[in-house]
Amino acid sequence: MKKIISAFCLTAISLFVNPSAFAQEDKKDQIAKVITDYFFLERENIHVHFDKNVFMTDESAWFKGYVFHRKKNAPFFNTVNIYATLMDDQGKMISTQLIYGNMGSFSGNFKLGNQLKSGKYYVQFYTNWMNNFTEDESAVYEISVINQSTGVGNILAKADPSKINIEFRPEGGTLVYDTPNSIGISISDCNHNPLPITVVDIVDSTGKNIKKVQINKLGYGKFDLLANSITGYKAVVTIEDIKHEQPLPLAQPKGIALEVNNYAVAGKTIVKIRANKSTLDSFTGKSIYMVAHQDDKMTVFEIKFNDQNLEQTVVIPNSELAEGMNTIRILDTDMNELAERMIYKYPEPGLNVSLTQGKQTGDELQYNGKINYPNMNMSISVLPESTISFEETNDIYSSLLILPYLENQKKTSGKYYFESPSKVKQYELDLFLVNQKSKYKWRDILKNPPKSTYSFDMGLTLKGTIPSTLGNVNNAKVRVYSLTSSIDEIADINVKREFYFENMVIADSSYVNFTLLKKGAKPKEITVIPQLLNSKRRLNKPYQPQPRCYAPQGNNIIQQIPNIYKENIQLEEIKIEGSTLKYANSFGNGNLVSYKISDEKANMYQNLTNFIKAYSNFEIIDRNGLFIIQTRGANSINAAKSGPIVYIDNVQALGQVTDSVSGLDYSNVLNPIQMHEVDEIYMSSTAIVPSIRNYVGIIKIYLKKDRKPIIKNSTPQIIMKNGYERIKPFTNITYNSTTDKGFENFGVVDWQPTIMTDENGNFKLSIPKIYRKPIKVLIEGFSADGKLISEIKILDTVK
Repeated sequence: MKKIISAFCLTAISLFVNPSAFAQEDKKDQIAKVITDYFFLERENIHVHFDKNVFMTDESAWFKGYVFHRKKNAPFFNTVNIYATLMDDQGKMISTQLIYGNMGSFSGNFKLGNQLKSGKYYVQFYTNWMNNFTEDESAVYEISVINQSTGVGNILAKADPSKINIEFRPEGGTLVYDTPNSIGISISDCNHNPLPITVVDIVDSTGKNIKKVQINKLGYGKFDLLANSITGYKAVVTIEDIKHEQPLPLAQPKGIALEVNNYAVAGKTIVKIRANKSTLDSFTGKSIYMVAHQDDKMTVFEIKFNDQNLEQTVVIPNSELAEGMNTIRILDTDMNELAERMIYKYPEPGLNVSLTQGKQTGDELQYNGKINYPNMNMSISVLPESTISFEETNDIYSSLLILPYLENQKKTSGKYYFESPSKVKQYELDLFLVNQKSKYKWRDILKNPPKSTYSFDMGLTLKGTIPSTLGNVNNAKVRVYSLTSSIDEIADINVKREFYFENMVIADSSYVNFTLLKKGAKPKEITVIPQLLNSKRRLNKPYQPQPRCYAPQGNNIIQQIPNIYKENIQLEEIKIEGSTLKYANSFGNGNLVSYKISDEKANMYQNLTNFIKAYSNFEIIDRNGLFIIQTRGANSINAAKSGPIVYIDNVQALGQVTDSVSGLDYSNVLNPIQMHEVDEIYMSSTAIVPSIRNYVGIIKIYLKKDRKPIIKNSTPQIIMKNGYERIKPFTNITYNSTTDKGFENFGVVDWQPTIMTDENGNFKLSIPKIYRKPIKVLIEGFSADGKLISEIKILDTVK
């Protein structure tokens, strides 16, 4: 017999906020408290957009990351310290970086190199906070690397056709004897990629075919089975004339079988709960509980079986479910889990992008972009249309909305399911989820709630100790100063002669000075041995790559690789001094006046402030050592002057406010820089800079990488190692040809990690004219309130 129950008729508790306390009055409250306690701590999800997924060893792997707040469904603005580890296919660490997160996003690159052999590599992104959890909350991405000297190898080889995976997942997790069961099935190759199979046969122990199961193009299917055979069943499929068989799991004498449908009836999720007679006898007169939850957002129902009802149907309004991933669990009165199933409540239609061709220049293609949402933070990769170096299963939808909830590191295309929502796509997503397990195990939720043992790092902590040779330091302070990281801070000294600077943003290999400040005494530069206490964090769940299998060498795919320009070492020795601007093509520099600083200019002007006075159109005020830079003319209704925004090695340098009329004093930033330290300068006194400070004008200063700062006394400047990785502007490798097959396979046209739309969703896109065939433009990003976008555009560059 069946019994249909509306969720409105059940006793239910709905919790879409964190309850402050739960009285132990009934089981529903106990269940709610257990789940709330387990998901009380905030969790971060990370998505990373790579410029592509197959790299030559001469290249860098460029990336842009997005950090998502699980509870708020918005960017995780507080995440600052992100770690990235590059490892080989054995899980051996090759290099690790500390990356600076800013307002929910980060960017960087891994420089590869000829020491790497052709093969699969993995990049794991994580935070120290993730160490608090039983589950692995990190994000792992597979990339392929080709060493040009040895060739492609087997990284693009087909999987061994003689080895496939046939996996079963009964809905609810248990195949129950003498009960109608809904069973998911997945077919994949030995590397867990889908196979072009359309039908699988289910046969009994005698070989009789009892069911034909349709398999979709992603390798998933589902079928119903009354499991009443004690000898079992098996799946049979033939691929390339090889017959493969896999037994189904044996039916269990007791258990709960589920069948969930949240796509057939609009606005409703239908849950069928089935039990055999043996199971039902143990439930007679007792309640079972159904909980649907996304982290600590939950709805709990109490359900009573009687000896006449082998199946009950519960109808849940989708308004009772959280948007996105939900896990349905069936629990008994002793809080044991009887069944589990994941479902997805579809979001509203996503965002879309339009690109229209704008004004063309001699070396760039200009496009006007429009998104149906304001203030998006995006990254854009541009590849040849026929590229084979792009992985379609990696997108921001899957990384932030689906994969964080699944057991093991998976691959799936969220864009496929969400780009054009329909009932067919909802069914296919549900088919995928039938075949998955939740990462969050009930046994851990019940007994092992996480604790905040590991800190949520926001910046670096610098520790130092004052040498005993400096005498009494009671009530003294320490000043730390760094031009290269724009740092000027003061800290107290404790009774142990220690000082701490917290929440510091220090770039790797920055020069720093320490000064002892004592009342009534002249400031004294000192030598200390500082430590960055939290710059090297390890994840307590390091990723272990799964072994891969390949077809015999004769069946491997051989692909042509790009013809990359190699500089001649002898010619490099005779380049003309000052003839080449290194940063002329960096973002935003094209419209600025550029200066290469030769030895002659360095000797003539000595310090940077003198040079800016001589070469810029800014109004300079030198007031008793203060160096105030203003734009000529009034720029606001109260006649206040505006000054330029100043960057040193692409990091904004902050001036000091003098007063509302004079503007900013840049002496603390510019006076310490000597001209012999400067490589190039880019300036404009008329450039408009969107900001709350109403900046007008730009000064960009690039320092020499091998400079040795002038030491004015015997105190050495100290280099701080293990700081944040410096953000480098994208530079493409030089191709001998962009018309050959190698470039079409693996070349990069452009990578732009930071594209911001305005309040109307408009943006500009400039693409270099290096490829005269259709291009594939990959756009990903999110808004300040958590709206996601992932879209691919094909553009004809010839028009």
